[in-house]
Amino acid sequence: MKTTIKWIMALLLIVPAFWGCKDDMAYDNDGVTATTLIAPDNNAAVELFNVESAKVDFEWNSTVGGVYYQLAFYGEDGKEIYRITPEGRVTTVAVSHQTLNELAHLAGIAPRTTGNLRWGVITVKGLLETASEQRTLTVSSYTAFNDLPVSLYITGPGSEGGTEASAAAPFRITGEGTYEIYTFLKAGEGFYFTNKNTPGGGRAFTVKDDFLVEGSDAMTVATEGVYLITLNFITAKMTTTAITNVRYFVPNTNTYTPMTYKGYGKWEHAVTPGNLTSSNNQYKFVANVGGTDRSWGCNTQAGQGSPPQILEGDYFYVYQNTHNTGSSSRARYSYRYMTELSNQPVTLTLDMSANNDHYTHVVDAGDLTVYPVDNFIAPAEGAAVALSKVAGSSLQFEWTPSSGTGPTPKYTVIFYSDAAGTNEIGTAAAGNNGFDPTAVVLHSALEPIAAAAGIPAEGTGELWWSVQTTVLTASEIAAIPPRKLIVTRFPGIPATVYITGAASEAGTTLSNAFVMKKTAAGVFEIYTRLTSGSTYCFVDRTTGTPRQFSVNGTAIIEGGSTTPASAGIYKIVLDFNTDVATYAAVAGVQFFHPWGSNRVTLTYTSNGVWTGSVTPSGWATDERYKFKVLSAASVARDWVGAGRRDSAPTGSPDFYYTQESECNLGANQYTTEWSCDDGNMWKIPGIGGWNANTFQITFSLRADAPYTHMVTW
Repeated sequence: MKTTIKWIMALLLIVPAFWGCKDDMAYDNDGVTATTLIAPDNNAAVELFNVESAKVDFEWNSTVGGVYYQLAFYGEDGKEIYRITPEGRVTTVAVSHQTLNELAHLAGIAPRTTGNLRWGVITVKGLLETASEQRTLTVSSYTAFNDLPVSLYITGPGSEGGTEASAAAPFRITGEGTYEIYTFLKAGEGFYFTNKNTPGGGRAFTVKDDFLVEGSDAMTVATEGVYLITLNFITAKMTTTAITNVRYFVPNTNTYTPMTYKGYGKWEHAVTPGNLTSSNNQYKFVANVGGTDRSWGCNTQAGQGSPPQILEGDYFYVYQNTHNTGSSSRARYSYRYMTELSNQPVTLTLDMSANNDHYTHVVDAGDLTVYPVDNFIAPAEGAAVALSKVAGSSLQFEWTPSSGTGPTPKYTVIFYSDAAGTNEIGTAAAGNNGFDPTAVVLHSALEPIAAAAGIPAEGTGELWWSVQTTVLTASEIAAIPPRKLIVTRFPGIPATVYITGAASEAGTTLSNAFVMKKTAAGVFEIYTRLTSGSTYCFVDRTTGTPRQFSVNGTAIIEGGSTTPASAGIYKIVLDFNTDVATYAAVAGVQFFHPWGSNRVTLTYTSNGVWTGSVTPSGWATDERYKFKVLSAASVARDWVGAGRRDSAPTGSPDFYYTQESECNLGANQYTTEWSCDDGNMWKIPGIGGWNANTFQITFSLRADAPYTHMVTW
């Protein structure tokens, strides 16, 4: 359409006293009567035209009481979007098609489509108001320009590209009929818009009387600088916003550094971020937009939680948000540097041009050449290592760092099953998140790698290692051949374990060694006495040449012997799954009658057995009992029946089996002598009470039999 389009709102048509945008209204209608609507009829339809003279008359009845009226418009969901307040107490308003087309746009009716607006009248008296019914008006909307430009550029002597058509800066299309551009304008020199950046034949657009029209008449700005220009060909509107003081911002140090405008919607800044492995690595951009500082950063208020993996993609997209200056909130919407950019000079380019799918920024790290490692230090070629399950056992790999001036590289040790390095079987990251020229690899991590190399369990074989250098997303393997490593895999878990030696009860004769109880796969325990001044060890059999184990601290190691720290009775647990040994001193065992808290201390004999006599004179007639095993700190652990035992014996041996009470464990601990254990205690057999008899008690935690006890008299 070639005519000038004056998108004049009802504000100018009817000289309103008020026209505001509201959300849901809360009406107070006390003493105010709602009016009745006259025209247009409910569900009336109107085709809108972009002609100033085209109008629709809205009419309603008057009410009494010196009231005023406001014409209200609503979306199809009934929520108010605009009001018009005419002067005086008139009951009719003529609204232009151009205004109704704008209201249709606010109500979500797309250009060149048909949809429903709702309207009604608000009766107002002072602070009181009440709403009429709502009627539906079906409108067919239009665009201010029937033929929207497919592309749009800014040109003219006042623009960045000057009058050269091919240098015209393109707009970004932000929606149907909407365009925007960040561009530099010269003060007092003309510019206009065009749909082509080639010489001749294009359409031209400018602004007259505040409305966008076709034509090449020059527009100017009074102040030279960068502006955000937005054009809406649906509403024929243009807005121009000054963009000043674009800065690079580091929240951690609260520092702002001006960026340099490089033209065509791009700003640039060179920076060296520093040590990003130990310091805060956040950054964003701050621009003054129309007089207000705004955050140009990511779209997450909390900021990016982790650095990017590569230097491209939607991680770097730029969004405009509120900029907060408080110490707890200034980091909102921040990005993070990749830690590989530690102490690496980078150039940041803030790209608000139309060249990309989204506003974004670029981190240019310069030389990204990967310089591979060319010297291994340790282990030496052909070095041998026998893997140990002792917690913390490890092997250190070391090499000379790669050269080069680019970003800080990361390193990874690569393991192979062949000398040529063609079959990768495992990896291990270097220390300090990959940045150190060393890697400490636990023996427990080398065990599956050795298995993948084809080395049999408990056997010895070869594997090879090299180092991979990575810079951002590019990597190179070392420039020298892989090194050989001879590995002996973990020894197997013994099927049976015995304790022997001069410090043990069994003495030094191997055939007399005490067997340990197997309580789980690879886990063994025994209650036994150790003496000081000599040593003991553990073996996997009592004939021939057994495998021998000792304990160093808490670690189980192959070979050697152990000297007790002090003599005493101990519960010893060996876990060959983790190669960890635990010792718990046993201070004593008590026969316990909970009714009167009567206790009789038993005497340790040997091989996990305690005995004693009990004469319950004066005890209560309740004949239940249990046992208490005391630790070195005199903490008592209850031992009760292995099942419900609140009865006289049945004659079966398992009636006397015993186990540590669940009441001693975790959340099931009890502070009384009853509650949890009362159903798992035993009763003295066949006497109906204690009757002052003397009983012989044997409490047995022998490892070669079920844990049990005997009562005889």
